[in-house]
Amino acid sequence: MLGLLGGNSAGLAAAPALQVLTWPLLALAVLMMVRAWYLELSHGEKWSSPWGRRSGAVLTGSTTLALVLWSLRFTGPLGESPL
Repeated sequence: MLGLLGGNSAGLAAAPALQVLTWPLLALAVLMMVRAWYLELSHGEKWSSPWGRRSGAVLTGSTTLALVLWSLRFTGPLGESPL
């Protein structure tokens, strides 16, 4: 675990690679969320089952969590801000 946090040389070597991946991972996250919301909104009326309602709740929760984590990433609490 310390290696992932930069506590030894392996973690220090991985830190620049993770910083480089910030923008591609953000783009991938946005793309996947946009696709999920598109499918939910375009097919949502057909899914009136309990599974359909749960999938909407999970999508709302995962979108909220993603927004919180990416906000923390860009404001600094989850590492150096890439901006």
